[in-house]
Amino acid sequence: MLKPEDFKELYRDFESAPATFDCGKKCSPFNDGEPFCCDTGWVVPIAYKAEWQYLQKRTNLWHEFRPRNSDEFDLMDEIDEDENDFIECRGVKYCERDNRSVSCRTFPYEPYFDTKGNLLGLIYNRVMEDKCYLVDRHQVVTKKFIHEMLNFFEKLFKLLPSERELYMGESRTYRNKMSRRKKPVVVLTLDGPFEAAYRGGKLIRPWTKPDPSERSYHPKV
Repeated sequence: MLKPEDFKELYRDFESAPATFDCGKKCSPFNDGEPFCCDTGWVVPIAYKAEWQYLQKRTNLWHEFRPRNSDEFDLMDEIDEDENDFIECRGVKYCERDNRSVSCRTFPYEPYFDTKGNLLGLIYNRVMEDKCYLVDRHQVVTKKFIHEMLNFFEKLFKLLPSERELYMGESRTYRNKMSRRKKPVVVLTLDGPFEAAYRGGKLIRPWTKPDPSERSYHPKV
């Protein structure tokens, strides 16, 4: 069972940023100076119940998310309120790195499993793929970040086994989605990016194509 005090260690061992540069400076000029992932008008962080309890004891950075329109009220129905909460921070200029939520630390990545239940690496959460600068830029992600995130989830799955099943399902859904779109499934591993098979999900070959050019980044707003 996940307890608030578990997050002291979970947070401590997962502090790295995905890239060596501030990716927020890439997207914020397109969103009135605020990174898209820090703007709840675009995406709302989700916290585990125990995590939210832990954060409330540590900082006043966060508060419960308060829906402001019909779309946001509909969003509230998308989570299990017995297990999670939507939360909102005071804004990027007040960010406290040590008190970032799990959803902040991981975005835009999530763990990737093959159909046999092997945790192989990271894939992209594509909820904001047209806005997040990091999506599909496989070469910018540091090995330290990949290592820390995989280690974090291995610990989390032991404390909360249901999350393992959740992400196994998400990985299957991701493969199906990318197959329909005729796009490759690229998995970020400690040995570099790999392409994964649509069926079964195993890694089949190193991914060697270059990342998108800087000029190609034009987020839709």
